[in-house]
Amino acid sequence: MVIDVQQQSKQRGDTRRGAAGDTPVNAPIAQTGAKKPARMYLMWTIVLVSLMVGKVGDWFPGLASIPLVKIAYLVAAISAFGGAGAALPSLKIRSSRIALAALPFLALAIMSIVFSIAKGATFAGSLYIMIVLLSIMLVLKVTQTLLDVEKVLLGFVAAGVSLTVGLILNYHGGRASINDGFDPNDIAYSLDTTLPLMLALRHRESRLARLSMGGLAVVTVLAILLTGSRGGAIGLGVVSIAVIAFPLSRDESGALKRFSVSRTLITCAILALVVALSWRFLPDATQQRMASLMDLGSDYNAGSENGSRTLIWRQDIGMVLKRPIGFGLNTVDHVNGLAGGQWRTAHNSFVQALVELGVLGLLLYIRALYTAWKELGRVVILARNPSAAEEVQKAALYARAIRTALAGNMAAGFFLSQAYSAGLWLLLATAATLVRAAVATPAKIK
Repeated sequence: MVIDVQQQSKQRGDTRRGAAGDTPVNAPIAQTGAKKPARMYLMWTIVLVSLMVGKVGDWFPGLASIPLVKIAYLVAAISAFGGAGAALPSLKIRSSRIALAALPFLALAIMSIVFSIAKGATFAGSLYIMIVLLSIMLVLKVTQTLLDVEKVLLGFVAAGVSLTVGLILNYHGGRASINDGFDPNDIAYSLDTTLPLMLALRHRESRLARLSMGGLAVVTVLAILLTGSRGGAIGLGVVSIAVIAFPLSRDESGALKRFSVSRTLITCAILALVVALSWRFLPDATQQRMASLMDLGSDYNAGSENGSRTLIWRQDIGMVLKRPIGFGLNTVDHVNGLAGGQWRTAHNSFVQALVELGVLGLLLYIRALYTAWKELGRVVILARNPSAAEEVQKAALYARAIRTALAGNMAAGFFLSQAYSAGLWLLLATAATLVRAAVATPAKIK
């Protein structure tokens, strides 16, 4: 924990660094970042995050022909790396354990064109990965303070709103979706990721903000159910249990609420009762798909016929045993065809990473997730210090929220090919900036 004694710092120009590395205790960006002219880079970065994750340009009438993501990135990058962004500290990847763990996986995905069995498909996928990579660099560059992190999290919430509104406006019964460009499973996956962030942002000073975030969370849960995504439902279940056991709220003293066995059991019982009472109000299509979770043996996910998820996993893993280096980015469906399957995708982010980037790719993928989880845990532990500042307590709330989002993301992603999801990797970048801001926050002296 970094202790800032103001008078001593002024006398000797204290530039001690936190465990995250590159942000001094008295970083000048905390002051210069507050000036409005220098904040355009942050605003456009938030817009970029919401566009990449929420994909409003893919469903809102008249926007499909406009390269919104490219425009947002160019404006944000120009303002961040030149002009008003000159006051920002230089980008130092080595100072963040999360960034150091995440970037090698994406770099390997791009370099996999060297050993790819379908270089055209890999090259096309590499362009997308490059956009994600550049966007991560931008988030790491412009997000310097806890307030910046909070605003980026609002960008994720805006993305969730985009997907939810698009889904509800285009719902006409049956299994909900937006248009042919959206898979309902992918929508549920993204909403599982943004839901915990909405719940954490409920605890803001404005009463209107609290009510708005609470209402959005309820509508988001409804949207996940309407997609009929069983993976999304499992992710929602994981998020729900995590939020019940480890609440995304603070007690009267401002500290993060701790785990309580009695509260968890009582709340879980109430939730089970609410689900039972609400079941009959769900659309028939949703009921039928969710009911199949109770009988996986008769469902295509675990069936023995060609094309079942478990069979695809066995076929794909069998191919990796023959070629441990992987087959290249964007080749997983091709590999399944070579294995005698129906040229289907892996329907599992871990299997996808393994097939396309080999054993090394899977290890890097798991390492990135584990490192983010561990580093966010450090922020939660920092807040347990009785002398922890208010900013650290708030950072701990957001750290727990991102952890919960990652849990829901991994649960839903276990049944989807989302190893390179922009939402996942931008969330890891945000986690890296949160850890940096929390460690650099001075503690109170009592």
